[in-house]
Amino acid sequence: MVEVKKGNWWQRKTAGQRASFIASVIIFLISVVGFIVFMDARRLFGDETGDALFGEGVANGWVRFGQAFADGAGKWALSLIFTFMAITVIFIATFITHLFDNKSRKAKTISSLVRSLIKYIVIIVLICVILVTWGVDVIGIIAGVGILTLIVGLGCQALIQDVISGLFIVFDDYFAVGDTVIIDGFRGTIVDIGLKTTKLQDFGGNIKSITNSSILTVVNMSRLRSVATVTLSVSYNEDVERVEALIIEEIEELKKNVPNIVEGPWYKGIDNISASSVDFLVMCFVMEENRFQVTRDLKREFYLCFKKNDIQIPYNQLTVNQEDDKRRQKASPEEVLLALKEQKKLRGLEEKPKKKKEGVLGKMKKTFSKTKKDME
Repeated sequence: MVEVKKGNWWQRKTAGQRASFIASVIIFLISVVGFIVFMDARRLFGDETGDALFGEGVANGWVRFGQAFADGAGKWALSLIFTFMAITVIFIATFITHLFDNKSRKAKTISSLVRSLIKYIVIIVLICVILVTWGVDVIGIIAGVGILTLIVGLGCQALIQDVISGLFIVFDDYFAVGDTVIIDGFRGTIVDIGLKTTKLQDFGGNIKSITNSSILTVVNMSRLRSVATVTLSVSYNEDVERVEALIIEEIEELKKNVPNIVEGPWYKGIDNISASSVDFLVMCFVMEENRFQVTRDLKREFYLCFKKNDIQIPYNQLTVNQEDDKRRQKASPEEVLLALKEQKKLRGLEEKPKKKKEGVLGKMKKTFSKTKKDME
């Protein structure tokens, strides 16, 4: 749950936001002062500076601006007309794309990208048309920009790869802002999807920024319901049928106390027979962001239920045995020898019988036998 800060707008800001706001105000004031100084440079710095900036005989920047506007009135009019046409085209494109919007996040995302693409194309075309109207060589600028783009593209392949990966993430709808995902082993909630990086925030508030091209595996846990399971350990002294009947009887009542359960819970049977307990399994469907809390709530409710109905819950115990006074039978000499022989055999210490050396006649006899078999 997000904590709502009280106070006025300044008190609600963090230290970083306050510093950023103060810096923005200072830059704005410096810009205003610089503009005023520039426009009145002749009076402040003398006629030499004024002639260099505005031309000989021009009183100040305001006069120079008026003269420039008067000299290029036709060009200004054409520029305003083209600007109005561009705004109209953007408005029509925005209206048409909104007609194809529906409630799905993917359709809204694609519609938003199409509107942004049309807007940028229209703005670029508008800038080129206005520059041509004012007599600027746009073709030469485009050629220079193309060469510069090629150079930058060769040096920024990783950045281009990140941007392309980001576009695929948006269009293929792998995940969206607010989804709980696991990306390359890091589990968190998507807080921002950019063309270069994707940012996740875990439940501890830590934010991890991952470049889009380095995302190899994604597990989206928010698109479908998640499974929450609870293992209930009961002592061997309890009757299994009684415990099962109690779980089945109380499970519907427990659901009322855990409202975040989407569907269920259900008793699924004995999950494990461990060293000191019989483990019963209960499961239910929840939304991923509530999975851990629902698990904790169910454990609490079943613990209170077992305690109320006097169901024994196992815990670690230490049993101390007294010394055995009974005299035990000792091994006989034959048994000792047999055990020692077996241990030597297991450890590879058993003495292997020595092979008798074969004589010349023995070798000839063995060779003759092999030859006879081959002939047969």
